[in-house]
Amino acid sequence: MTTVVLLGEAVRLLGDEIDDIRDVEILEKYLPMIEQLKIPFILPDALNQIPVRDVFSIRRETDETIKNFVRSIDCALVF
Repeated sequence: MTTVVLLGEAVRLLGDEIDDIRDVEILEKYLPMIEQLKIPFILPDALNQIPVRDVFSIRRETDETIKNFVRSIDCALVF
């Protein structure tokens, strides 16, 4: 199963305010498909959380849990 971990400013990709994101038209093209596929996202559980749309499958985790998850996977794509 594919799981996407978004850290830092990458969390903004799932928010309402995406107008200032570079290549936003590409993002807008694929977000409905990602929503439909119910691809799970793991986001950091931070004090100042960036608000995200509730149409996505989102799980908030601690930094330690995210670190352990990344260490446990067989394959990763980082960009």
